[in-house]
Amino acid sequence: MMSEPLLQIENLTIRFRTDEGEITAVEQAGFTIESGEIMGLVGESGSGKSVTAKSIMRLNADNTVYDRSSRILLNIDGEQIDVLSLRTERQLRRVRGDLVSMIFQEPMASFARR
Repeated sequence: MMSEPLLQIENLTIRFRTDEGEITAVEQAGFTIESGEIMGLVGESGSGKSVTAKSIMRLNADNTVYDRSSRILLNIDGEQIDVLSLRTERQLRRVRGDLVSMIFQEPMASFARR
């Protein structure tokens, strides 16, 4: 019996509302990560790497628009969580820290210098 991938991202399209209209940051990205697997996301500056990573925890700005066909699914202990359907802070808090953690760029900036 095959288990579900730990993380599934399908048709991820992310836009930002601006005064000039909507700007597309990520268009139809998709990948899966199996339990125990390590994945690197590489690309040019401004290509949407951070926006994609932040979307897993729904940490993008309030002006973020996720396309209706976008799917971010976490499969944890037999439960599937549709991240983009989460609405309350309590629901999001479970994902943010309990299930998913992130080390942002320049991780040493997170540590106090003595």
